Amino acid sequence: MTDILEIKGLTKNYGKLKAVSNLNLNVKQGQVYGILGPNGSGKTTTLGMILDVVAPTSGVYNWFGGISPIEARKQIGAILETPCFYPYLTAVQNLRITAHIKESSPNRIDEVLEQVGLSERKHDKFKTYSLGMKQRLSIAAALIANPPVLILDEPTNGLDPQGIAEIRTLIRDIAADGKTILLASHLLDEVQKVCSHFCVLRKGVKLHEGAVNDILGETNEIEISATNLQELTDCMNALDAFDSVTRENGQLVLTTREGITSEQINKHCFEKGITLKKLVTRTKSLEQEFLKILQEK
Repeated sequence: MTDILEIKGLTKNYGKLKAVSNLNLNVKQGQVYGILGPNGSGKTTTLGMILDVVAPTSGVYNWFGGISPIEARKQIGAILETPCFYPYLTAVQNLRITAHIKESSPNRIDEVLEQVGLSERKHDKFKTYSLGMKQRLSIAAALIANPPVLILDEPTNGLDPQGIAEIRTLIRDIAADGKTILLASHLLDEVQKVCSHFCVLRKGVKLHEGAVNDILGETNEIEISATNLQELTDCMNALDAFDSVTRENGQLVLTTREGITSEQINKHCFEKGITLKKLVTRTKSLEQEFLKILQEK
C-alpha cells in the first residue's frame, strides 16, 4: 500500500514539558488509523503538528511521499477541537462559506449533507442542531473538497450513545469509500470498532503500534457447562482437541486448537448424550490488551 503519512522523530516541547517525544508513525493508504491514549498523551498536539498548526521542536513528517505542505493540506479534511460555524446560518449557508474558503465547488454540498445524514435539516440554523448533528456537519465540511484523507480529533467526544453509534457508522461508511482516516481518541471501544490500525501514546511516547486484528488475535477460548460437570470434563478430555480444559466458576473453559469450532463441540456432546446448558465463545477486547501494553511498559 502507498504511504500517506510518514512521521520520523517528531517532538514537541513546551518548556520542560515534553508533549510528544521522538514519535515515529507510518500511515498507509486506505487505513483507518487510530491514535489512542488518555487525555494529555499528546494526540491533539501530534495532529496539530502534522497539520502545520503547531510547530514541532524537532523531527519531520511527509505527506503523500513528500509533496509540499501547502499542496498536502489541500488533500486533507480535518476537524480539530470544537467545530466552528455561524449559529444563525443554515447548514447549506455554512458549507457555502467553507467551500469558498477551501476554494472548492459548492456543488458537493447536497451530496455531503446526504452522506452525513443532514439532508432533512439542511435549511435549519446551526444553533438548532444537537451536538451529534453539529459533529456531523463538521465532517461534512471536512468532506466538501472530497479529500483523500480525513483527520478527526475525538469525533465522538461529549455525544450520547446514539450519537456515538451514528458517528462510528459514518466513519466506517467514509472509510468504505476508500478514504484514509486518521483518528485520535481516548476511547478504547471506539478504536476497536472503527480502526484497522492504531498506536498507543502515553505522555507523548509511543508504546505500541500495529493492526487491531493482530493484537486481538483469533478467539480460542470457549466456555461450556452441563448438569454433570465431571461427565462433561471427562468427555472433553477424551476428545483430545484442546490445549487445556479447566474448571472455572462452575463451568469449563476450553482452550481450543486451530480448526475446532463451538459447533463441533456442541455436536460431540449431543452425540455423547450430554446437553449443554452454556456454550459461549470468549472474545478479546482492546481494553484487556491495552492494559497489558501499559503493564508491560
